[in-house]
Amino acid sequence: MRRLQVFAAIVDTGSFAGAARRLGIAQPSVSAHVQAMEREIDGALFDRQSGRQAVLTALGRSFLGHAREMIANAAKLEADIASRSSGVDRSVTFACQRSLSNTVLRGALANFAREHRDIRMSVHIAFQEEVVAAVRMGAADIGCLMSNEETAGVPSTLLGRQRFVVFVAPDHPLAGRRKILPSELSAFDFVGPVATSMFGVAQKRLLSWLGVERVNVVSEATEFGLVRDLCAAGLGIACSLEASVAPDVEAGQLCLLDIDGPPLFIDVRLLINPQRRNVPAVQDLAASLRAAAAGWS
Repeated sequence: MRRLQVFAAIVDTGSFAGAARRLGIAQPSVSAHVQAMEREIDGALFDRQSGRQAVLTALGRSFLGHAREMIANAAKLEADIASRSSGVDRSVTFACQRSLSNTVLRGALANFAREHRDIRMSVHIAFQEEVVAAVRMGAADIGCLMSNEETAGVPSTLLGRQRFVVFVAPDHPLAGRRKILPSELSAFDFVGPVATSMFGVAQKRLLSWLGVERVNVVSEATEFGLVRDLCAAGLGIACSLEASVAPDVEAGQLCLLDIDGPPLFIDVRLLINPQRRNVPAVQDLAASLRAAAAGWS
């Protein structure tokens, strides 16, 4: 960790000498730390031909992001330990699927932070698999994701349900039609999440339940923003939370399909680390999320 701090200080100050002054150590010690890191990763972090200015190599630029993340995580760990050692734990780590944190839970999280200024909340945006893993391994106190099934290895409770919709670009052949038969969707291409991901599997099951027997995915992406852009560009049909596409539909950039069938819903599930279940800050956040979900229509 000390080597990473030295590395970051060099980047921040622009030189080895500047890092030495900031950290209160000798310049040869700074050089020794860098040389040790370069031996470990088997590559140069700085361009030695650039004079006194510390210029990052391509490897150094890649390494910098990881170094800052590790430094931040170490600082958080120290703060957590200090907080819990004091006997008063007022921190909570929340792992949340992006489609929820950016839409239906966005206001709830901001309200919780405003109303509980004594609680240090750390929100981690992640994929479904990462949310489950974070809670299971103890990296997160609470997790929230979309799934119509129980999550393997981690107990979950139903927080609420959200409308799931099918949408296309405004110039798609199905746009504007009324009472489209689910079987008709099989004749068109789809864009969506990675097929093998938890969300990809959940989406396929929902479409199958609706009566769409064949889903030909021509493009897939891990980020909904790109899926939305692929759909808007006319590459295929897509699915998501209604809340995720409502602004685009209102702006006329996307068009919801009127499917002749029952409306689709997906469950929003809450996961809580059993070892942290009785921590007041964790209970406060869980209660706040449940209160927000109670207002979903």
